Formats: sequence, structure tokens, C-alpha cells
Amino acid sequence: MNGHPEGIPSGLKDSVLFHLDAALRVINRRTELLLQEKLGLALREALIIQAASSRPPLSQGRIADCLGVNRNVMVLEIDRLDDQVHNGVRGAGFLKRERRDENRREATIVLTSKGRRTLAAILKLRSRLWRDVLRPTSPDQRADLLAWARAVIEQDDPPKPSREKKMR
Repeated sequence: MNGHPEGIPSGLKDSVLFHLDAALRVINRRTELLLQEKLGLALREALIIQAASSRPPLSQGRIADCLGVNRNVMVLEIDRLDDQVHNGVRGAGFLKRERRDENRREATIVLTSKGRRTLAAILKLRSRLWRDVLRPTSPDQRADLLAWARAVIEQDDPPKPSREKKMR
């Protein structure tokens, strides 16, 4: 295995979780390298741009929740990607915040024309990457993989934080 110069340790050879995690790290690394090389973007930035193409438009809080990013961090990410000036620095111009009439404090995130062009490039690169990554699989195996991943995500019910103090 290329990522493990000494091979997979015997205690992990039959671990599905290990193999899924290792595969995800390979895919993320390859995605990061391709996005950085071709578009100068980080993976999270590309995912935010993809999320901003949603209909109906999403709030930055909803995008943060979907991507598992702290909402305060997401504000800074959107600042870097939007079309406004923040602290004397102009954002990249991929996104813009649109205030809602019914709640002026809440904004939805939408793509600018530059963002739509960049989204097209991201999707083209993603398609190329997935073709390469999934080359060893059949169309039926790819459909099964997608169905399985969706089922895992849909059944996720994260535990709610307890209000009780933990005893040490």
C-alpha cells in the first residue's frame, strides 16, 4: 500500500473503519492537491462554493453545520470568498451575502458570476478526480457506494449535549 511503506499492520488488515478512513484521506489529499494546483483553492473553499450553489440559498450557519465547521470560523471563510472588503482586504469575489427581507440579520450565501464559473471548474475537476479514484469499480459498485454513504448520513442522529455536569 503506497500510503503505508511498511504495509498495513496486521491488527488493522480487517478493519473496515481503518480502510474507509485511509481511503478518505487519500481522496482528500488528492482533491486538495488538484484544487490547489488548478484553481488555487483549498478543499473547504471548494465545498463552500458548491454549497452556495444550493437552491434555495443557504445561510452561512447552515453551510457551517453541513460542513462541520464552527460558525465563527465560517464567517471568516465566507469573508475571504465573498465580494466585499473586510478589514481592508477584498474577498475573492466568488460569493455574496444577500440579506433577507423578513430577517435583516440573516443572510443567504449565493454565487457571483465569478463563483458560477469557478463552480463549473470545480465540478469538472471533481468529475476527473472521481473517475480516477473510482476507476477500479463498476458502475453498480459506484451506485452501491453512493447509496450506502447516503444511508449512513441519513441515519446519523448525533447525541445532544447533556446539561448534567460530568463527574471526574
